[in-house]
Amino acid sequence: MKQRTRIRKWSLFALFVGTIWYGLASGQVVARFFYDEQGHVIRQERDTNGDGKMDLWIYYDAQGQIERIEKDENFDGKPNVFLFYEGGKPKRREVASKQDGRIDQWYFFNAKEEIEREEKDTNGDGKADVWVFYENGQIVRQEEDRHYRGRADRIVYFQGGKISRVEEDAKGDGKMDTFSYFQNGQLLRKEVDRKHIGKIDLWGYYQGDQLVRQEEDLNGDGKADRVLYFKNGEVVRREEDTRGQGRIDLIESFFHGKLDKRLVASKENGKFDTLYVFKENKLVQEERDTDDDGYFDLRIFYENEKMARQEADTNRDHRVDVWVTYKDGQKIIQEEDLNFSGKITARYFFKDGQVIRQEQVAEEEPRVTPQPFSSAQEELNRMNAENPVQERERNVVVK
Repeated sequence: MKQRTRIRKWSLFALFVGTIWYGLASGQVVARFFYDEQGHVIRQERDTNGDGKMDLWIYYDAQGQIERIEKDENFDGKPNVFLFYEGGKPKRREVASKQDGRIDQWYFFNAKEEIEREEKDTNGDGKADVWVFYENGQIVRQEEDRHYRGRADRIVYFQGGKISRVEEDAKGDGKMDTFSYFQNGQLLRKEVDRKHIGKIDLWGYYQGDQLVRQEEDLNGDGKADRVLYFKNGEVVRREEDTRGQGRIDLIESFFHGKLDKRLVASKENGKFDTLYVFKENKLVQEERDTDDDGYFDLRIFYENEKMARQEADTNRDHRVDVWVTYKDGQKIIQEEDLNFSGKITARYFFKDGQVIRQEQVAEEEPRVTPQPFSSAQEELNRMNAENPVQERERNVVVK
């Protein structure tokens, strides 16, 4: 009996030596096989890159089916990929992707040998913080614990392999408060619950992944009260319902990110009646509709943000017939066109707010040629032309 065993061992040894020699001589993969007492293979080892070191280990169960595969994919002499089988089919794959040898990636397979879940440990604490779910071999959802609190604070949904929706918990209270919606992988809309009360109060709309419009609910009624329009990443227009009456009463236009004009409905009637013009974010001109006829009739010029001149229309012909000059914020000269001919016919001099001298003028040309007054609607049309924006359900008009 001992002699038979000895002969068998020598036979196996000869087989191993022949296999190794054949591999080294021909450049083929070197392999070793290990058997149990019944002659069944229980393990095999392979050198897949021909460096003379084993880097693949295959283990078999009592039925001869693969039970586990270990791989050394970085060829450092230690296995870093482990594939586990049940009933001859892959069940789980574990990977140590870093040099520390710790398992940080797990892959789980269904009965069809398709991946159904993937888990990752991104911070090296031994716990999964990214979970990826698959259906029919395609990714459908990815959950992430970005702050390592033990729960997902970002969930990404997929359709057809492309992102369709992203939910995020920005506050970290366990409730999703930011929702992004995609089409064909492109971001279309983002909704945010900024107050974390379960109510959306900020909407962002995108084209080509760039923000083009943003709507805000300022008073919590579920409706947008402020709308911002963007172009190439810069704000170009702002609309706001400052009174919460369901209508826009403030419109601002921007040039290269700086405030250019502001049109305001200053009264409860909702009519736009005041226009502010800015340069380098400083107020340089103001126009007012003082009699609610829809046309501006008072124009104010500012220098260093102080009142410097005024022009007024007193007879509703939309032409200037009063000119006022200020110095250090005090009125010093007022000129009037009493005949409404477009020329100065009277001049008054002031000191400390009182008239100190007056004179009649023989139809003198104004020092600065005045521009006629326009309507609030005309100014709104100009602002629309200067900064065209996407049409929305609600169009802003001057009532």
